[in-house]
Formats: sequence, C-alpha cells, structure tokens
Amino acid sequence: MLAAISAVALFTTALPTSAAMPAGVHDLLGKPAPDFHLVDQSGKDFVLSGLRGRAVVLFFGYTHCPDICPTTLATIASALRQLGTEAPKKIQVAFVTDDPARDSPHTLGRFTSLFDPSFLGLSGSAAQMAPVYKAYHVWFQRLPNPGSAAGYLLAHSSIIYMIDRDGTLRFIHDWRDPMPAIQADLKELMT
Repeated sequence: MLAAISAVALFTTALPTSAAMPAGVHDLLGKPAPDFHLVDQSGKDFVLSGLRGRAVVLFFGYTHCPDICPTTLATIASALRQLGTEAPKKIQVAFVTDDPARDSPHTLGRFTSLFDPSFLGLSGSAAQMAPVYKAYHVWFQRLPNPGSAAGYLLAHSSIIYMIDRDGTLRFIHDWRDPMPAIQADLKELMT
C-alpha cells in the first residue's frame, strides 16, 4: 500500500505545471505541421506529408497508459463516429508512441484497433522518434511502478494535434477538453 501511495505521489509531483500544454505548442498553430517518417502498425513506412488531402489527428502516448491515452482515443473515436461514415475517409487518426521500447508495431496495432480499426499506430527507433518529439514539443518522463508487470509508467504531455488537408496545424486540444469542442474542430477539418 505504501508503495502505491509513493508511486502516486511521485507521479503527481513529477509533472511540471505546464505538462498539459508544453511551451511552444501554441507556436505551431497556423504553420505547416512538422513532417516525419516513422513505421505504422503493419511495419509499413509512414510519412506524414503522404496524407496531404486528408486531415490528420495526432496524439502521442503509450499502450501501457492506464488513463490518459485510452480516454483520449475513445473520445476521438466517439466524436468521429458521431460525425458519420464520411469522417474516417476524411480524417486519419495516428497514435504516436512515447515508449518505442515497449510499443512494437504489432502492440500498437492491437491497441489502436480497440478504438477504431482505421486508427494508425506509429513507432520507430529512439533516434527516429527524438526529432518528432522535439518538433511537436512532446514531453514525457519515465516513472517507476514497483510491483507492476509493466515495470514503469510515463508521465506525459497529452495534446491532440489537428492538421488540415493542406498540412497546416489548425487546432490543438488537451485530453481533458470536452468532446463537443473536439468534435466541432474535427467537423471543421472535414470541410
């Protein structure tokens, strides 16, 4: 019990006060989304700019996340379903791992398919991931999780990046934003 309380205390004190919206994120709005090359859940090369003509929603997280990641992906999936059958044709959701050591393409594929079979899971080597994290101002920190089979947790930023069909970062949301706000911006991306 004491170990669990200590882990929670470490988790909450390790987060910077700006963890929800890291410095520099707002500066990306209205500019071309930084391009990157990773691998999807099928092991195929993925290039962000290859999706021009479709809107893209990016979310960075990890498959062992107990709360933020599944909640966010479920919210996005629900919002897209409510926008109708055209939404998945016009908007591609991509979940980018913060934990490439544990999140293999296969693991990402199983995880993302729990929310929607059209969602992509993206990974790469630590060297490939580092410039992507930097470009999008992604923050995370490894935290011990004693007694857990997972071994550790990640405290991490939780930004939803919404990129329009022309590749411009149009909207950002925090994972705690209400679904109607997220859905309204997804609808705007479809027009």
